[in-house]
Amino acid sequence: MAEEKKFENVVVQGMEDGFFEGRPAIQEFQFTKDPDGKLEGVIDVFGDGSLFAILTPGHTAGHLSYLARTPTGPVLFTGDACHTRWGWEHGVEPGSFTFERESERKSLLQLKALSERHPNMIVRLGHQPWVRRS
Repeated sequence: MAEEKKFENVVVQGMEDGFFEGRPAIQEFQFTKDPDGKLEGVIDVFGDGSLFAILTPGHTAGHLSYLARTPTGPVLFTGDACHTRWGWEHGVEPGSFTFERESERKSLLQLKALSERHPNMIVRLGHQPWVRRS
């Protein structure tokens, strides 16, 4: 959430304030629950099916992952819902920089299930470039 305050943010506050200075206010997506119950919420960002924002709370309360439909197939960007290939392969959520661990684990497992339903999907992790399918 844009108004979230954490001690760690003190370090980057000046940089963030400078970046946002003179720009329009941040607009937050308004998610509705996924009717299939497979994800917390999904929004078609541009309304054309090319990019979807997926609500994946846990790392932060309003953390998002993205799914892009590209000419070569779907690409899932996990963001900080999963940092590493090892974490992805073993279903282990990121370490200590977590807003709410149980939500983060649920989000990770939902993204993994999405990937399993779409075996040709490329997965791009938050801190490593990609996951290759066997």
